Amino acid sequence: MIDEQKNLITVLMPVFNSELFVKEAIESILNQSHQNFEFLIINDGSTDQSHAIISSFSDSRIKYVNNELNKGIVNTLNEGLMLSTGRYIARMDADDIAMPDRLSKQAAFLTANPSYKLCGSRAIAIDANGKEINNLNRPEHSAKIKVFNLFRNAFLHPTIMADAEVLKKFAYSEDFKYAEDYFLFSQITMAYPVANLNERLLHYRIHEQSITSKKRAEMVQSELKTTAYLLSFLFDKVDEQSLLIHHSILRPENTGFSSHEVEAHLTNILKANRKKQVFDQKVLSKQLQKDWFNYLLKSDNKSSLNKFLKSGLFTFGNLNVKQIVKLLLK
Repeated sequence: MIDEQKNLITVLMPVFNSELFVKEAIESILNQSHQNFEFLIINDGSTDQSHAIISSFSDSRIKYVNNELNKGIVNTLNEGLMLSTGRYIARMDADDIAMPDRLSKQAAFLTANPSYKLCGSRAIAIDANGKEINNLNRPEHSAKIKVFNLFRNAFLHPTIMADAEVLKKFAYSEDFKYAEDYFLFSQITMAYPVANLNERLLHYRIHEQSITSKKRAEMVQSELKTTAYLLSFLFDKVDEQSLLIHHSILRPENTGFSSHEVEAHLTNILKANRKKQVFDQKVLSKQLQKDWFNYLLKSDNKSSLNKFLKSGLFTFGNLNVKQIVKLLLK
């Protein structure tokens, strides 16, 4: 059991026009089984009733900052990092619901494993009405997280708790807007052991939220820059073609590349890592085979099974009968 007096947590929650859900989000934190925390809520220029709802709470653990003008999510999060006083910082979103033991379990893990600097969890997706949609899974162990993160964010942002000193050292970057968490967690993942607890510690709200074409374009650029950062551990130079092929694995709807190009890129990753040993080779091999399978499954290629089995990305050690059957029946 952790000593609460020595493990103060800052829960950091930015708010922007969240009047429909913020009350439930706040209550889920105030009702945590672990009671020793400060709850830093930053209202980022909301124009709805968010301010009134937040102000209705009188709990002494709440530290409320009300910004009259909207600063944007990156600046607001970094403001929160600077204002936080906890040994650990837990992220929370204003439309989500934390499970009662979330803070206790994550703080206990980080305290028992001091070399680990970032800890997320699995979650349950819910809709606007709170109805459960599906389970959201992420890899649990550090080696698998590191490989998974090479292709897509291995953490659900509002589930994470991290060492405050490390989080403040890296911080959120405005240069990676709309994927600022992916780049931040990538930096930490490449520098320290990290984990996702094999428990569902958050109800993660999914609801209609428009994203403009301008924001989407900025997000893609941020993802590409994060990809370039991660691939730089394997390659001395990462050309634009390789970046775009790699990104098409994250966003398959954007792909315009041939199966030969995708296979060659994945094979180059495997070969480069065999030389540099950045990632666990066995874990990487399994992930690359899975991504190659997913690409072929979605492709129009009539000989997908043959290409899959004859590829250097396939090994009998990673044999998955379900993959074979799905390609056979497509």
